[in-house]
Amino acid sequence: MAAFIPELDDVRRAQAIVAGYTKSRQAIIAARPGNPMRAEARTFEGGGLALRTPGFPGSVFNRAYGFHDGLLNDLPGVIAWFAAGIGGVFELAPGQPIAKTARMLADAGYSQSGFHATMVGPVDLAEQRASGVEVDKVEDEAALAMFSDAYHAGWAITDFRVPMGPWLGAPGWSLYLARRDGKPAGAAILYQVGEDAYLADGAVDPAFRGHRLHRALLDRRCSDAAATGAKRVFGGCEFLSGSYRNQLRKGLGLLYTEALWASAPSSR
Repeated sequence: MAAFIPELDDVRRAQAIVAGYTKSRQAIIAARPGNPMRAEARTFEGGGLALRTPGFPGSVFNRAYGFHDGLLNDLPGVIAWFAAGIGGVFELAPGQPIAKTARMLADAGYSQSGFHATMVGPVDLAEQRASGVEVDKVEDEAALAMFSDAYHAGWAITDFRVPMGPWLGAPGWSLYLARRDGKPAGAAILYQVGEDAYLADGAVDPAFRGHRLHRALLDRRCSDAAATGAKRVFGGCEFLSGSYRNQLRKGLGLLYTEALWASAPSSR
């Protein structure tokens, strides 16, 4: 992979596809009968997006994207909106002035809680075959059930089950199931909008880690994204995590690290 020289447009595109994927997931939650999680979304001129879901544990759907000093007039209302729920997290990315935004968040009781890495690369990167590993696109309810088991195991979700029926036909989504010697072992999602694709929610059952399943899921998703017209792929991960290292091995590069500002401890 040739040296990648990032531009502000790349940062904006990354923020847009990550926020778009998260918004689409929240829309599925909101579509449940009666909207029991009380999921809501607000969009702002200039690229800001705020999601609030008081009934959902954790911060992933109580989160704001794309805010910077150009959106200061909107910030107090979002802070108050989150305060009326269970708090929130602002993802502040580089490339735009954020000093005044950070000061306003600090005055409202927010503090920096961590960093998150955003990755980028072309879709036509080299693949790496792994013995005994197969990755298939999820096409029916039987495969979705196995996907669900692998997903919950990979993300260590034990206290509830995520309803995944609507995921199978969600616009822009493709689900993938990885098997090791025929046994369901990993799960991942590809989200695509035009020429941009996002490698979302890749996870491997702890019982099957160490067999290149995560890499196989990266390979298949990038290959399929290329086949359907994507030119660039984005990924997200904790800096220096196993996912981060696997994405580097795949050929993706670090686009930026964003600062997470939380009103309460983040569970990301």
